[in-house]
Formats: sequence, C-alpha cells, structure tokens
Amino acid sequence: MKLTLAKIPTPIEYLSRLSREYNKEIYVKRDDMTELVSSGNKIRKLEFLLADALRKRCDIVFTCGGIQSNHARATAHLSIKLGLKPVLFLRQPQAMDKNSQVPKVEVKTLKGNEPMGAYNQDNGNLLIDKLLGAELITVTVDQYENIDQVYEEHKKDYERKGLKVYTIPEGGSNSLGAMGYVYAAAEIISQVDLDEFDAIYCAVGSGGTYAGLIAGLRYMGYKTKVIGINVTKTSSQRFVEKIEQIVKGMKDFGIDVRIEKKEIEIIDDFSGPAYAIPTESDLDYIKHVASNEGIILDPVYTAKTFRGMIETSKKGQKILFIHTGGLFGLFAQADKFIWK
Repeated sequence: MKLTLAKIPTPIEYLSRLSREYNKEIYVKRDDMTELVSSGNKIRKLEFLLADALRKRCDIVFTCGGIQSNHARATAHLSIKLGLKPVLFLRQPQAMDKNSQVPKVEVKTLKGNEPMGAYNQDNGNLLIDKLLGAELITVTVDQYENIDQVYEEHKKDYERKGLKVYTIPEGGSNSLGAMGYVYAAAEIISQVDLDEFDAIYCAVGSGGTYAGLIAGLRYMGYKTKVIGINVTKTSSQRFVEKIEQIVKGMKDFGIDVRIEKKEIEIIDDFSGPAYAIPTESDLDYIKHVASNEGIILDPVYTAKTFRGMIETSKKGQKILFIHTGGLFGLFAQADKFIWK
C-alpha cells in the first residue's frame, strides 16, 4: 500500500529558550528532516501516492503547484528515483493591479553577481526541478483554477504515445495521500504522551496534512486539538469542507472515523498579503527562531504557522508544532533577509 521513502521517525524537539520567552512549552516535530531533496511533509503523502502509481504501472506523474512548490519538487525527485517521468504544472505568479494591497512580485533571473530581485524564481525549488530534468509546464492563474481539465488535455498526448499517466492533486492532498499523516500521527503517539498536550499546530495549504493528523488521532482514540493555520487566501470554511471530504474518503483505506465539523479548527488571520508572500512579522519570526533555536522556518508555510501558534496559544500551554519543511523556498526570497 505504501513505499518506504522518508527517513523516519523524525525527532520531536523541545524549544527551551523560546518556551521561556513565550511562557509556554513548545515542541517541534521535525518533518523538515524526512529526507534531503524530498524533505518536508509531502514525502509522507507521496509514499502512498507513488506506490499507487507503480501498482497501476504508470509511466508519467502529473502534479501541480506554485512556481516554488515544495510538493512539486518532492514529487519530481521521488518520481525520478522510482523511474517515473515527472511533469509539473506550475502556476505563474499572479499579476497585481496598482490598487492591490498585495506587494507586486518581481520575477528576475540572476546574471553573474547581480543582487537578486524581489523574488528570484530561478532559485530554490525551481532550480531543483530543473536539475532533476522534470518537464515544466507553466499555467496561468485561470488555467490553474481548472487544472483537471489542463491535465486531461496533456494526458491525451502521452496516451497517444502509449504511456500511462498518474495524476496527483495539489499538495498530494486527497484521501490516499492523507494516509501519510495518519501514519505520522501514530509516530507522534509513539514518541510523546499526547494527553499532556493542549494542541498540535500545522500549516494548511491544501488540507491533506491536517486531515491525516486529525483522522489518525481520532481513529486511535486521542482528543488532542489539531489547529491549522491557513497560509492561503482560500477561506477556512472551504478548507473545513475539503478536510471533511478527505476524511470521509479515507474509509476506503481502513480509516473509518467521524469528525465533527466543530472539531476542525482553521485560523485565517495569518496568511499575510498573499500566498507565498510573508509579512515583516513572518520574516522576524524566521530570524528569531533561527538565531535562538537553530530551527529554520520558511516564508510560505512554517513562519506563518509558527507566528499563528505563538499569537493564538495561551500562556502555560503545552503545544506541538509540525515543521512541514520548505527550506528550499527560502533561497528564492533570500534578499528579504540579506540585501536590506
């Protein structure tokens, strides 16, 4: 049913200095250490999804994400290792009109020693995608809204060549992919006494990690709160509905559990000006956590989530932060830290 690709179990570490500073017990599940090139939370989902692709004797793997997608990078790397050809459909940065409150994203390519622009797209995850030899197809924001249709159009071209295509949704977030975090929940239970924790916090970008965690915990009889920090401009209500559907579909894989709508806690207030655009506070948290604990957060997911956790949890609480990775994405926004 699954492949063994991740380097697990990942450790859980106590952040002693930040715990003293914020007057709460802060632990971090280091899923940024699941692998090197495939590091982060996506590899746990891909252990199930790519096993399915191999079982169905597919040749090509389609997936999608933003231009600096962690999921696309992990999918490309693991597909190559398994002898599959990755095709990545990457969403172009959305153009902002002059009245928008969202900072304009400047796309720039480095030439020699020239300082980077606001968002060096040729660095970070995209650089890894290119090194791996993944086929890259850029799509507009409008096309991305109908990605299944785009998949179908390209799928026909491969099928005419006698090749079989396996499609993976954004973030690997369907019922099968979310099984990766059911297993992660069991791993956490084996490492700590969850009954002592007030809450688990994780980023919500496509919903699969959250769905797997809460389904796994409830299936194994734990009532620990799972709180998701929404890092997108999709409303929390949309995510609640999606998570419900993912959990419902997990019945097909042996996880038959009922999750009440009120149990799904998604907080909208920390997404910043746009997806993948950090606030100054997010950047400050990245620097502060790195310089105090040696933990590197990323500007797209974990910095926003960590800030949300610190600012919404109560003093004295014992909390577990799921570090979902994203290190490569830092390099595409390095000027925010260096050239100031």
